[in-house]
Amino acid sequence: MSGEYNGARETIRVGGLRGVEGGKEIEHNLIQVDGVREVVVSLEQRAVTVDYDPAVISGEYIRRTLDSLGYSPHI
Repeated sequence: MSGEYNGARETIRVGGLRGVEGGKEIEHNLIQVDGVREVVVSLEQRAVTVDYDPAVISGEYIRRTLDSLGYSPHI
């Protein structure tokens, strides 16, 4: 495989994030999305940090995915 990975990292504050189970749900769903490399959920900050390949997926798609899971992304 040739080509360089030019990753992006975005931290998205989310409303409705309560408890460890919610964090696990977010991690489980986002990590399966093509182009997502790593997902870290911070319950204390009510934020999700996503490392992803912008050539494969957009930050907007990640925010829409969070919204579809019932978590309101704040920009």
